[in-house]
Formats: sequence, C-alpha cells, structure tokens
Amino acid sequence: PGRDPVSINKIRSSEAAVPLTTDNFDELTKGKLVFIKFYSPHCPHCKSMAGAWNELASYYENLPESDNILIGSIDCTNSPKGKGLCARFKIMGLPTLIYGDASFGGTYLEEYGGDKAFHDLKSFAAEALVPTCNPGNMDACSPDMRKDTEAFTAMPYEVLDNLIKGKEKQQEDLQTSFKETFAKLQKNYDESLLEKEMQIIRAKANVKLIKEVIDAKE
Repeated sequence: PGRDPVSINKIRSSEAAVPLTTDNFDELTKGKLVFIKFYSPHCPHCKSMAGAWNELASYYENLPESDNILIGSIDCTNSPKGKGLCARFKIMGLPTLIYGDASFGGTYLEEYGGDKAFHDLKSFAAEALVPTCNPGNMDACSPDMRKDTEAFTAMPYEVLDNLIKGKEKQQEDLQTSFKETFAKLQKNYDESLLEKEMQIIRAKANVKLIKEVIDAKE
C-alpha cells in the first residue's frame, strides 16, 4: 500500500512546495534564497513532516516581499530527474533539508539539522533565509567583506589553496591550545575540589572529636 503509481503520484501532487528536478533546478533557484526538502513518497519520516512542510510552503507563497525565497521539494525516487539532484547534493538519508543562497548551483547550501515542526521551520527560515555576503551576492557584503572578497577573487588557485590550509592550521592550533588550557584548568579544579573535600573531612573529624571530649568531661 502506498507504493503503487497512483499513490505515489498523489503524494507528489500534494506537495505545496515547488517541485524541483534536474530540468528546472538551476533556472528556478537562480538568485534565490532556498529551503529545500529531499524526500521519498515511501519514507515514514518524510510523511510525518509533510504537513509542516506544506504549511511552510503556503506561508511563504502568501508572504509579501518573498519573491527572492523559494521553498522546494525534491523526490529522490523520481528517476532520473529527482535522483540526479539527490546524487548531486550527496543526499544520504531522507528527509534531508538544505537551505541558503542558491548561487553557483547551490555551492553555498547547508544542511538543516533542527526540528521539523512548522513553527521550528518557520522560525529558522526567518533567520536563515536572508541575503549573505558571497561572490554571487556582493550587494550583501559590508565594505570590508567586499574588499576581502574582491582580493580573494583576484588570487590564483594555488594562493587560495595555501590560504585555506593556513586558516585550517590556525583553527587546529586554536583547538589544541584550548584543549591544553582546559586540561590545566580541569586539573586545577580537580585538585581544588580534592583539597576542599579533605578539609571538610578534617573539619568533620574535629567536630566529632570535640563532641566526644565534651561528652567525656560530663
């Protein structure tokens, strides 16, 4: 049940979001901020969030000044047009949601990992689906970011690759330094905690001894 062509087509046609395939993806998402669901008509988890996703799509469809936002759906079982997009974005599990600026064929899209109720999706979209600075959207860049982007764009690939390696090494060094500092702080904390416990034990022993002395005097 639910896997026959009629049922599958019914599920696909019930999607309120824009259906995306290899034929229309680049055209419909060009210059857009997108929130896209990869799904399967057979997937129980996909079915459970279908209502929330339809509600989100309808909300943005009726939202004024949302022409630059697209809420889409891709059926990964739709061969080859849907499967091709799932392969392109290396989708491993369903449902998977991706979002962001669709410039350059989706290079900047990221995976959403939050809850999938309507109010969660709506709250996230309101914060995430805003113009961000990148080479495909220079209008969203601050003067400093625009300057950096233009400088990086003018650099050859080899220089950019070395810059990436240097920044990644910097991140690793910072993480290592943090771990070392945290380990020292943890050691100091553990030693202080042990000293506190020992002092409490000694204080309790003294109180017990004093009470015993008082009892012996009576």
